[in-house]
Amino acid sequence: MARLRLTRLTRARDDDGTSIAILFAVINHLLYAMMSLAWWAAWSGQITATTSEHTRDIVRDGLAVVLVNVLFGLLVIGGTFVLRPMRRPWRTRLLIITGVALVASVPRALQAIPSTPTSGTYLVVEYTASVVAAIVAVGAGLLVATLMGMTRSEERRRVAGEIRARQAVDQLQAEETRVRRMVSDQLHGRLQYRMVVVTAGLDGVADQLSAAGDDARAAELRRLVEALEQIREDEVRSLSQAVFPSGADLSTAAAIDVLLRRLPREISASIELGPGYGTLVDRNASPMPVPERLVAIYTVEEAVTNALKHGHARSVVVRADAAPTAVPGRWLFEATIDDDGTGPPAQTPQLHGLERHRSRIESRGGALELTRNPKGGARLRFTLPFEPALDDAAS
Repeated sequence: MARLRLTRLTRARDDDGTSIAILFAVINHLLYAMMSLAWWAAWSGQITATTSEHTRDIVRDGLAVVLVNVLFGLLVIGGTFVLRPMRRPWRTRLLIITGVALVASVPRALQAIPSTPTSGTYLVVEYTASVVAAIVAVGAGLLVATLMGMTRSEERRRVAGEIRARQAVDQLQAEETRVRRMVSDQLHGRLQYRMVVVTAGLDGVADQLSAAGDDARAAELRRLVEALEQIREDEVRSLSQAVFPSGADLSTAAAIDVLLRRLPREISASIELGPGYGTLVDRNASPMPVPERLVAIYTVEEAVTNALKHGHARSVVVRADAAPTAVPGRWLFEATIDDDGTGPPAQTPQLHGLERHRSRIESRGGALELTRNPKGGARLRFTLPFEPALDDAAS
């Protein structure tokens, strides 16, 4: 089946190239017919004719010259392309063109038009000119068609290469997502479970020591248990969140909402969703595939972290929306994070931790910008194009 499809594509390209070659060959022969009319007039001296009778003769003979050359061109073109030169190597093509030109030029050289010379020199010149004109006209058409075919082939190879590269990136992203989920599940489930079991066992040992009257060692063991529990709660859970954020399997908005809820109570944080995003969710489509979803979530997380750490913000507002682009089936996610902190030190600040997020966003065709908002705090705005995955129910 693949070989049959390749054969059909090859034939289609050959037919397309043949049409282009014929078109250019016809144009060349029409130009040659016009030039032949000028040569005939100059050779026969008819340009000096002034009487009306001579004018009628000039028009009649001139039309005959054009007609003969047009018929000659059609004969050369038809005879050449009947043999399907586009499917043959260039050496064979030249042989075909030359052979057809040698044969088709005979009747043209012997054309019987009044007022044209009939000497042997004239016949030789006309025959030679006909052969050369046929070779140049048809050969130029074949050359143009070949060059255009090479250009199209190169474009197809470029597009195919881009498609293969994109598929490879998609496969890598899918594998990265799978590994992230697996590691997150292991951290959140198996590792935390084993740590809970260990702490429970240590609590039991501490109770036994206390019952045996060794309160000092029991107290020390309980402090170690508390430290282990703190590590489980803070370090392991945070690492699990960093590998695959909570709520990311549900939606981008859900993951951002979970992220904001983890902030201290004294920090005012909220997320506002625009109408475009809500419309897309109502269609039961996936407004954002998981790879782009993770990029958006981690960028928002970095922006919130910077707002609290560097800007000493007490309020953070995340606004998110989505809108269709001019490309069918392609949408643009837009997020703006405003805070009430001290804001960036310059109008166009240097990006540090955000730089890697900007690189990831720009590699996907988006953009990221950090500026001041009207209230003096920081404003991080980024856009991220995506194609909704209709087979996914998450947003």
